[in-house]
Amino acid sequence: MRVAVLGAGLMGSAAAYRAKAVGFDVILWNRSIEKAEKVAKELNIAASGSLAEAVSKAEVALAFLADDDALLHVASGLPRADGLIFANFSTVTPRASAAAAKVLEGRGICYIETPVVGGPRVLREGKAIALVAGPQRCFRAARSAIDALSSEVIFVSEEVGKASALKLAYNNLLISYVASLAESLALAESYGLSPQDFKGLLVKTAFKELAERYFDRLLEEAPPGFKLSLAAKDLEYFCIAASEKHVAVPVACSAAQLYKLAARAGLAEKDYTSIYKFLKDVGVRR
Repeated sequence: MRVAVLGAGLMGSAAAYRAKAVGFDVILWNRSIEKAEKVAKELNIAASGSLAEAVSKAEVALAFLADDDALLHVASGLPRADGLIFANFSTVTPRASAAAAKVLEGRGICYIETPVVGGPRVLREGKAIALVAGPQRCFRAARSAIDALSSEVIFVSEEVGKASALKLAYNNLLISYVASLAESLALAESYGLSPQDFKGLLVKTAFKELAERYFDRLLEEAPPGFKLSLAAKDLEYFCIAASEKHVAVPVACSAAQLYKLAARAGLAEKDYTSIYKFLKDVGVRR
């Protein structure tokens, strides 16, 4: 199968690596051609400076784009490409996903949304959980590419927007949990308790698995697997999606503001677990 990976960030690069590893013919595109060429050289795959050229050589386009604006920019920039499947792995609002589907439908391109649970490492290993919404026939045509990146595929609905909503619901829970964990640890330390005192309690409770997975990442400056700026964006999108359905989500919207403040404080490109460092620094300044 010939696939075009659109986006050379952490997730797009990981997807390109995995697609090449399982034997697909891969071409990589990014709005910054220099970034695409750098990643392509590392992976020994082709890079394209033209979006139209990239998809013209592909059966399936795998999109890993930063936000709503990037998705709609790419969708509006695609030429007519009858038979192309556009699988959108990006975390976006349901509204933007539906808008992209409508634009692409008019150009002979079948759109499915395929956001994944799992970071770059998981994607490189083909162990992500893919959430799929869109026409079944298009899903079947792209299934081998989706399977290559995933250990489990959940078909949510033929209605575009529902997989995006499910991904936002999941990300809100995860990102808000990390912020709450960071706040709780900061409080414990302020009373002279060690991180291990707090972790020792958590691993004896219902929080055991989450503590084992995320606690040490708060304390160590890990390389970014999920950038803090994108975590802030995902919480903001969760709030937007909730507002459109008249659902009150005050906790998520407060967490979104916290992550935005941390991003503006210089942590935008750091891992989202750097929210703990931000909270500690704020406490010191006070």
